[in-house]
Amino acid sequence: MTQNYFEIFNFPVRFNIDLNKLQKSYRIIQSKIHPDKFVSASEIEKKQSLMKSTEINDAYQTLKNPIKRANYLIKINLQSEIKDTNLPPEFLLQQMEWEEHLESIEENKKELKQFELLIKNEYQENLFNLENECDKNKDWDKAMKILNKIQFIDRLNSKINKQINLIETR
Repeated sequence: MTQNYFEIFNFPVRFNIDLNKLQKSYRIIQSKIHPDKFVSASEIEKKQSLMKSTEINDAYQTLKNPIKRANYLIKINLQSEIKDTNLPPEFLLQQMEWEEHLESIEENKKELKQFELLIKNEYQENLFNLENECDKNKDWDKAMKILNKIQFIDRLNSKINKQINLIETR
């Protein structure tokens, strides 16, 4: 039986994890199984090392990113692919308002910075709610809806940052 990503690093299966511990565990494991350690080994050992190293990299990249971690956590708890991406109508309206607001301030760095702060706060608030649903309530349907919000907010934040960078490089 294959280990899930949390088990690979000897972590409890939960959203809230210690990222410093994750990084340390990752480095320790990679130092033992990295393909560079198997240069003079048999072809089978080299291939196994490469496969294991790839799996460790995938696990690390997934767990260190809160969006990927939540997605993975929900998936293993629902034991199926995540399909429900419906968001409440209020949030869909909020999305449209935010997109329109971004359009209206796209040349104003000061307003973009203020908007960025607002969106980062929304992100943090939803991340807190996501952690609560995953680790405390174990309500995977609610967690999935919050994750969908976070993914939109994350994309919006990227757009804001891109616009700020555009202004700064002129």
